[in-house]
Amino acid sequence: MGEISRKNIPMLRYAFLLAIGISIGYYLSVPTWIGYTTCIAACFYIVYQMRTGSINYRMHIFSGMAIMLLAIGILRIEGWQDRENLNGVKTLRITSFPQRQPYQIQFEATELTEGRWLDRETYLVQCKDTSLDLQYGDVFMTNKQAEVIEAPALPFEFDYKTFLFGNGITHQLKLCTINKQADSSITAAFYHRIAASRTQFKKSTAIVFKSSAARGLAESLLLGYKENLDRETKDDFLKSGVSHLLAVSGMHTALIYEAIFLLFLPLGRSQKHRFIFLGIALFVLFYFTLLSGCSASVLRSSVMCSMFAIAYAFRKKGSGLNTLGTSIVLILWFCPYQLWNLGFQLSVFAVLGILTLHRFVAGLFSITNNIYRYLFDAVSITVCAQVTTLPIILYHFHSFPVYFIPANLLLIPLSTIALFASMFSIFIVGIGDIPWLFSITEWLVELFASCADLIATLPYSMIHPLAFSAMEAVFVAALIAYYIQYPFVLSRKIVLTGTLLCLCWSSFRVYAEIQAEQKSSTFFICNSKRSALVALSGLDAAVLNQKPFSAFDEARLKMHYNITTLSSTQLPEHSSGILMHADHTTTYAWICKKNCTAINDSIATVFSYKKADSTYLKPKKHQLLQVKNITPIK
Repeated sequence: MGEISRKNIPMLRYAFLLAIGISIGYYLSVPTWIGYTTCIAACFYIVYQMRTGSINYRMHIFSGMAIMLLAIGILRIEGWQDRENLNGVKTLRITSFPQRQPYQIQFEATELTEGRWLDRETYLVQCKDTSLDLQYGDVFMTNKQAEVIEAPALPFEFDYKTFLFGNGITHQLKLCTINKQADSSITAAFYHRIAASRTQFKKSTAIVFKSSAARGLAESLLLGYKENLDRETKDDFLKSGVSHLLAVSGMHTALIYEAIFLLFLPLGRSQKHRFIFLGIALFVLFYFTLLSGCSASVLRSSVMCSMFAIAYAFRKKGSGLNTLGTSIVLILWFCPYQLWNLGFQLSVFAVLGILTLHRFVAGLFSITNNIYRYLFDAVSITVCAQVTTLPIILYHFHSFPVYFIPANLLLIPLSTIALFASMFSIFIVGIGDIPWLFSITEWLVELFASCADLIATLPYSMIHPLAFSAMEAVFVAALIAYYIQYPFVLSRKIVLTGTLLCLCWSSFRVYAEIQAEQKSSTFFICNSKRSALVALSGLDAAVLNQKPFSAFDEARLKMHYNITTLSSTQLPEHSSGILMHADHTTTYAWICKKNCTAINDSIATVFSYKKADSTYLKPKKHQLLQVKNITPIK
């Protein structure tokens, strides 16, 4: 019987199987006893194969491990979903930095359950008392019953529920006030130290950067704090294809890890120095992860860098794909909801493309010149990361940045320079005030923003809308699964098959677009604050609305319904409060004011806030406007 080595344990495949098990457990109702039975049977099968051995020994072991991981994934997500304790007195700790708004304070709070350190319930808390002094790590008690966070009724609205679910939040607490509890534990002291570091960081950035726009961009670039970042800057980076630079990502964590490694390199490579390096690296990575808000990309990168540090300390050679797979397994085991986190998906697929596709492309060329090699690697890494994350981008954002290659080539080095300059200036603030250094740092950050704005204003910088259905996403996931199982085993047969699939898919999309251009529909939109009647005719749409849509709402509407031209007509100011729309032989109306004159026309559907309006208008159908909905007219 052969021995299983580390190379024969495909951790990335096991991570993929665990993710499939979590998805099955979430979307399908699988009894718990089936999961436990399957897991135990797979364990006995693995032990039996290890004791007896066979010709296809490794295949049997992998099959047993695959079945066991699928069962573990099902049990894990079911265990997380059973964590809820919505009634009774709850002791909560604030686990996010409180955000003050004009009418409330909003933050995340995790329940402190005795005897449970895994799968604690996290709530979105909204407190109306804005005079409270709440800090990161404070503890409070409440007996308020939690409410389920409802999904947006309108599909083109921002899906806030999905965003919160990706962070493990499914319920919210709406409180009038909060009474903080005394907490003298070591955990509280650590949380307060994180809060003090964040406060000191913001004070330092206020000294270095005089401009609020530059300060907001620097805070987002350094630690991912976007409170002072304006929407125009976010849109510029999104259109340029470099929005990942505004979030603290794996690049920041890797730079910190490399900086620590270079500092310890002159001290030698003895075992003593390796263990000292390991302790300091783990502490710095852990502290940085908490300080940056525990985003999915930072968490994934910190786990990978920690594993590389452990391998270096014990004189082992780390494997990129095995390390990536192990980090995915660890993250999904402790936080299975991260599978639906957009940042986690983009981070994993980007690293997957760099570790596989980039290495394959780089092996095809032998470039001896260092400058050319650097430029080639930069282009290859950018393109490969964009290719592997493209399905996720199209599915979620329905858009594609055209100039992402030159934007990344220009802005990544510039962001690195601005990043280190900002870090150095913030460090100098504790020593003294150096105005010329701070001015240079602010100029670099403003240059970084100006370059992004310049690229965003180029013609055709963003292609949208680009529709990407759930069926296409499943098909791409199947291709990725095959790609993980057989990475770049290229042959003539595979190339021809791939070309044929691309042609079939392209033909199907062309046919779908032709069909979409021939369709027409009319529906009424209401979100309790404003309403509109939308008439779709192919790729064009006419909107008759009570209040004008914002540019953001129009963009979301175009992306969701694949609209190229959107014309809008607003309710006239002299209107009596009844907005009429005649469609051939059918008349629709919605009432915008309480007291309105009667209508002599025959109305098919009336939209109003009072059911009594249907008594004197006598429509064929009445639609209440007090809920968010989309009502198909035809």
